[in-house]
Amino acid sequence: MESSWWLVPLAGIVGWCIGYDKIRHAVTGKLSSRKTTDLAALLPGHDDRVERDPELDALLRQYPVDDESFDIYRTLGDAFRRRGEYSRAIGVHQHLLSSGTLGEKRRQEAILELSRDYAGAGLLDRVEALLVPLVNDFPEQQNARAHLLRLYEKQQDWQSAIELASGSQALPEEDRNALVAQYCCEIAALRELEDNLEESERWLKNALKHEPSCSRALLMLGRQSIELKQYQEALRYFNEIELHHPELAPEIAESVFFALQENGDSESMQKHIDYVRARQNSYSVIKLAREAISRLEGEKSASEFFIEQIARRPSLKGLRDWAERELETTKPRDKDKVAAMVEMLRHVVEEKPVYRCDRCGYRCKQIQWRCPGCENWNSVKVIIGAEGE
Repeated sequence: MESSWWLVPLAGIVGWCIGYDKIRHAVTGKLSSRKTTDLAALLPGHDDRVERDPELDALLRQYPVDDESFDIYRTLGDAFRRRGEYSRAIGVHQHLLSSGTLGEKRRQEAILELSRDYAGAGLLDRVEALLVPLVNDFPEQQNARAHLLRLYEKQQDWQSAIELASGSQALPEEDRNALVAQYCCEIAALRELEDNLEESERWLKNALKHEPSCSRALLMLGRQSIELKQYQEALRYFNEIELHHPELAPEIAESVFFALQENGDSESMQKHIDYVRARQNSYSVIKLAREAISRLEGEKSASEFFIEQIARRPSLKGLRDWAERELETTKPRDKDKVAAMVEMLRHVVEEKPVYRCDRCGYRCKQIQWRCPGCENWNSVKVIIGAEGE
């Protein structure tokens, strides 16, 4: 224990750094010429583009680096990183690596911490230069693999992300295939923006090879089929979504009814309406089915269907539509009151989000395949209930 006396003042330094809000930088605009053997090996062509802090370097050199002191140094670096002082965080972790006294496991952890520092500082090329060898040389380093995967996602390097995710053994096969399918869809979306539908279709079908029920791939293929006026093919894709992802019925409802109408098959349209009548439906499906029933069977039948369905699944959107229709037949003396209620309902409905992430609670009005809040894939779902669908 006597040999570890220096841990006490070092721990005090960590506490000081965490609590002191304005640690001044001793030197600005000057880069240290000191390079370490370890960093030169880790980062070929390494140059110090990050501002160095001679005051911090001098302080750190006063205390030994070993496996026992590693956690205190890491806490110090983490404190700097959380405060946005990436240069100092980098300095701490570079000091650890340059010591040459760490065991292999601690060395790998220090490299991972340094990669986080570089990511925060926006030096993404350095992040990749650190993590790729770590992943290649130590396949069991799943944290490094996960961070590298995040980097590829941020850079939208979907090809590299596919290769890396395909070789990961940390994820169950089902989750791994679902992730690769999303990356394929990202490439397909880029090709679609370039009006290269043939190449986009190839990537979407590749996504289905990894995950046959991938809702995103099925949805994109269905909409592309509509664009190509291949309505029967589109309906086949939408039926797959209905089968495997019934919660996405509101997302595909408009496309389904459009494809049925354009296909010109009244028998198929009637069959679909009968299918809708026999189940409890979301608001979007109810609204579109009402319009179709009105065309096929008349307004009376459509109104009866609408009232019956809204009673089964009440929603603010359904109440708004009902109130708007009632306004048309309201007596003049009550019209202002009903109009005020309609306006209030319109405002409330417009403010309500349509989708919510079931991981972090992030809410939005358009579907997101990757949550902007927690960055998880496939976690954003349609809100079902009185305030949603």
